[in-house]
Amino acid sequence: MIKNQTSEDWITPEKWKTGLEEVAPKVYAYIQAHGELGVSDAGLLVDREGAMAIDALMVPSMTRRFRSAIRRVTAKPVTRLVNTHHHLDHTGGNHLFRDAEIISHTHCREEIIRTGLPVEFLQQAMPRFAEEYPRLKLAVPRVTFEDRMIFHQAGREVELRHLGPAHTFGDAFVYLPKDKLLFAGDIAFYYVTPMAFQGHVGNWIKVADRILKMDVETIVPGHGPISGKKELREMRAYLSMIRREARKRFDEGMTPEQAARDVKLGIYAKWREPERILPNIMRLYQEFRNELDQSLDVMRVFVGMRELQAEWDRDGEEHEMCI
Repeated sequence: MIKNQTSEDWITPEKWKTGLEEVAPKVYAYIQAHGELGVSDAGLLVDREGAMAIDALMVPSMTRRFRSAIRRVTAKPVTRLVNTHHHLDHTGGNHLFRDAEIISHTHCREEIIRTGLPVEFLQQAMPRFAEEYPRLKLAVPRVTFEDRMIFHQAGREVELRHLGPAHTFGDAFVYLPKDKLLFAGDIAFYYVTPMAFQGHVGNWIKVADRILKMDVETIVPGHGPISGKKELREMRAYLSMIRREARKRFDEGMTPEQAARDVKLGIYAKWREPERILPNIMRLYQEFRNELDQSLDVMRVFVGMRELQAEWDRDGEEHEMCI
């Protein structure tokens, strides 16, 4: 049960900086500012033999900045790269880690192969990075696991874990028990609206509950600043709220578009990219129909989000004019 929270509990930072931060001895989080669509976080573990990276970011300019930051803390090559899931903002830079053995959950590898690099679609869906997509090269994980894999890196045990579908069906997180530290990938979004268009919201809530019971103090999210369990509880509360509200509107016969416009986001409207409520509700409707084996129309998702945000922007401008 999530306790009721006051407005003081829900302080949303205006922004956070891009850069590498040491979160445990020889363990680093690489955070990208703002955390919006396509802009994710990564991680690094350093030891005498080499380094292990957690995710590779999306376009070459991002990955090169990450690699430059790595070179400032170690001259060792990155010999191991973990992909927390298949989305391009975490795997697009794989090919720039040429010396690395790439590891992921089985489903992640399958989806990277199935999806490929649809350059024209990417340019339409995320035009901000359009010039860089043609420079991407597909690099596929060569080692996969199902539930759990353990490495010994940087003088500590490093666990790769999969707890079932959440943000996607192949989510993995990296857990360092000695440091009470977890690299969550996109199981955790902090101050950025979670996106579940290829996931399972009901099970995502359960996965969050299981992590909340783990001996963890510091969590590096897939998007957002370094934080902890408090922020994970807040994200879980968002998922629980939209699932509850979507169910009501599903039972009333509303379309996903109608439901997305009808739900009152409250404090969550302050999170980045609140328009993601639309694909989240679209996916929840599939969950309610037991149709999660079917894919959403991804272009419809991106177009719908842009239209919803534009509508909210117009409503905000009209409200300001009336004041």
